Amino acid sequence: MNSENEVISNNEVIAKIPAKVVIVGPTNVGKSTLFNRLSRSRRAIVCDRPGVTVDRHEMIVRESPIGSFELIDTGGVGPEAMTHPLGKEIERAAEDAVKTANIILFVVDGTQDPSLETVEIASWLRKRQKGSNGQIIVVANKSDVKKFDLEPYRDLGFPVVVGVSAENNLGMNELWDSLEARVGKSEDIENDESKTMPRLLVLGRPNVGKSTLLNSIIGRERHVVSAIPGTTRDPIETIQDVHGCVWKLCDTPGLRRPGRLERGVEWVAKEKLKDMAREADVALVVVDSIEGVTDQDSAIAGMAMDFGLSVIVVFNKWDLMGAGQDRDDKLFDLERSDDLKMEFLRFAPRVRVSGLSGRGVPSLLKTITRVHEARAQRVQTARLNKIFDVKFKGHSHPLGPKGKPAKFYYLSQVSASPPEFVLFSNLPAPSVHFSFRRYVVNTLRNEFGFEGTPIKLHFKIAQ
Repeated sequence: MNSENEVISNNEVIAKIPAKVVIVGPTNVGKSTLFNRLSRSRRAIVCDRPGVTVDRHEMIVRESPIGSFELIDTGGVGPEAMTHPLGKEIERAAEDAVKTANIILFVVDGTQDPSLETVEIASWLRKRQKGSNGQIIVVANKSDVKKFDLEPYRDLGFPVVVGVSAENNLGMNELWDSLEARVGKSEDIENDESKTMPRLLVLGRPNVGKSTLLNSIIGRERHVVSAIPGTTRDPIETIQDVHGCVWKLCDTPGLRRPGRLERGVEWVAKEKLKDMAREADVALVVVDSIEGVTDQDSAIAGMAMDFGLSVIVVFNKWDLMGAGQDRDDKLFDLERSDDLKMEFLRFAPRVRVSGLSGRGVPSLLKTITRVHEARAQRVQTARLNKIFDVKFKGHSHPLGPKGKPAKFYYLSQVSASPPEFVLFSNLPAPSVHFSFRRYVVNTLRNEFGFEGTPIKLHFKIAQ
């Protein structure tokens, strides 16, 4: 993005976001629940245990009581949060958000009096408030309990304290009023980038370097990175210019085999990922170059194909391949595993990168652009008719039911992104042999490219 408070759409229209609202607080006080309530979404995973939110969620909220604004959810901060293995990284991500905030919602557990940890977080916020000019509103959550008293939280010294129950939608009108009094009411943004921006999903097993790769693409430490598998717990989106086109880049949690999924957070994260995949365009399937292509890598690539996503296979950690004979052995093992487990994805480009050093990332960006353009390609009718006459019309085909000879009449492209074709014949789709279906798809790919993109083919009986 050009600046912290701008969103760029791919038609080069820049829409100013009047306010950035950041949610901060200790662990397990309902920050993600409040984020979902304010954004009227289920973007953030909610779980009754501390440390679920690691990275920060960013979302443009529209048609709210205060118009459009940017809302950011952060992981828990404070002494207790620092016991988390990623405590320092979580605090760094929260601090980055606070520094650019217009309004800071300091969320606390209203069912308890302020603890020493709450006081320390308040002091931490005051120090960072000076650099951001962000105003702080104390949001005492869980106010639906019988014993609820805001007075102890007024002693923290912040001018506004609001009692809410984010889960049950209580006290939200007062919170909206407090926000409007401090940032005013803006007009809603007309350019909905969620509908116009292409979306790029970064998929892969745990600890293959997805977040590191995204940071390298973005050019800053946006995503929390750790050697601990499972650092990214839920899909995290960022808006970024990729080779002149503005994309929504989505970091995703590492995908494990269904039998190994943790029923709570991991299961919910996978379901959210499926929802995002239905709206996505291109998937980077990240593979650990040292470990080679595994069965799970193949399953992840297959999932991306099932959702109709264009696919780029990214061999990450290329800087660890070594040199000499050791490198040759690793390269042989990698290519062999690729041939065995990704044979169905021969049409997808392979890119070698090091997310840590940035090597290969410029080539990856060019490949992303190329694949996205191929995905949106519409074939000229005249060219399609010519290919049909030469390649398909008179092609030999196994007989249909009861020895009925197959006849093909014409071929039409009905949509793009991904490309979808309909071949009209005298046979119902189940009667068309799979080998002919494969022949048609391979021919279309050879003639028109469609690099990295699945081709959908349907057979219909001509009326």
